[in-house]
Amino acid sequence: MLDKVAPTVRPPRSGFATARAALADGADPVALALDAADRAQAAAGDGIFTALVPRAEVERKAAAAAARARAGEALPLLGLTFSVKDNLHVAGMATTLNCPVVAMAPQESALAITRLEAAGAVLIGKNTLDQFATGLNGTRSPEPLCRNALDPAFIPGGSSSGSGVAVAAGIVSFSLGSDTGGSGRVPAACNGIVGLRPSLGLVSTRGAVYNSRLLDCIPIFATHVEDASEILGLIAGHDPLDPWSRRDADAIGTAPAPAPSSRLAVPRKDQMRFFGDADAEAAFAANLDRLRGLGFTLEEIDFAPFEEAGRLVFQSALVAERLVEYEEIITTQRDAIHPAALAAIEPGRCYSAKQAFETLYRMRELQRVAEGALADFAAFVVPTVPTIYTIDEMLADPMGRNSVMGTYTYFVAPMDLCAIAAPGAPARAGLPSSLSFIGLAGQDGVVAGLAREFQRQA
Repeated sequence: MLDKVAPTVRPPRSGFATARAALADGADPVALALDAADRAQAAAGDGIFTALVPRAEVERKAAAAAARARAGEALPLLGLTFSVKDNLHVAGMATTLNCPVVAMAPQESALAITRLEAAGAVLIGKNTLDQFATGLNGTRSPEPLCRNALDPAFIPGGSSSGSGVAVAAGIVSFSLGSDTGGSGRVPAACNGIVGLRPSLGLVSTRGAVYNSRLLDCIPIFATHVEDASEILGLIAGHDPLDPWSRRDADAIGTAPAPAPSSRLAVPRKDQMRFFGDADAEAAFAANLDRLRGLGFTLEEIDFAPFEEAGRLVFQSALVAERLVEYEEIITTQRDAIHPAALAAIEPGRCYSAKQAFETLYRMRELQRVAEGALADFAAFVVPTVPTIYTIDEMLADPMGRNSVMGTYTYFVAPMDLCAIAAPGAPARAGLPSSLSFIGLAGQDGVVAGLAREFQRQA
């Protein structure tokens, strides 16, 4: 067991403001990129990355971006660095899903990545994940386990564990993950940063390896809400080559916007669960008080339909969709798969086509319920996670405690909502809590505006 380590707050050495201030003072963008590459190399044994871009390649790409800027091209992300979860394709780098025996060799990068590079950002590496993106805790992966950036005794959250930690540890300016049931928000909550889950179809998922084509999106990790929103604005938009891309994606506002109402919905108090974590419960109350101090009115609504929608993600025939990508793998490479990942995929074989249709029908009905329940509110506000576990606690009950982590995140995708998680008051062991602002599809700018105001009052 790890000795108790006091939480520490790492300065955002590669944050947006830090990098831009350095550029304004005459810093070389190539040097900034190489600094990030050196930080990543120093952390190479910490389970944060599955692969790093060679230092010479980082230098080449940063130099090319700097030359474009000198030639007069507008590069909004010049001087910034990023990393991506290892289920997003990067041309010339293996996509492993944290299972090396199934490594793919993509010839083309995911569209989101090419857009970021076109804007001047430099890729530093590929991040670890719960194998096949099948967890919310970060321990379903080969050793060495990725550990919480603030206190290594605790889980980093998953499945985008490395993506969250790389930002929280100050290695890169921002990162991309994937999110089916909470993987773009739970690591943010565990590591005290921002996690933005866009509306389904707002960001093209072309070049991603899916858990669910119905529910998956590409989320953004950053230290501040406005930074995450800036990245969203650059990667969002209709992609005619992605059948899941929204036709109205170019018309959806992504920048933080004023709330259309001072009314916020919260779950009924008697329906809230913190699983014995009194510190988390107290932190949520403190976070709600902060919102009241900002002038918002909080009104309770029935959480039962949201809980039901959340159960559909991993306790219904929707699980069978994972077999589209992974059935051959779990059949031919069974010994290479983490037992918890296998336990998350294999139950899909137990459902019938009839059950799948019934689940889809119920999902659509629950989307209508969400539309009605949230229509008169600026957003729905919930804890991002009900508690946080140590790694030892998670490994003692890997299935049950993993499900606990999704209590307030699972429902977002099946109800066709968008969400952003921002750090809040101190909670267990002094780690920050996290509050999620959730809105109807297309309300990305509104929830970002709320989260920005909340974060600014910290």
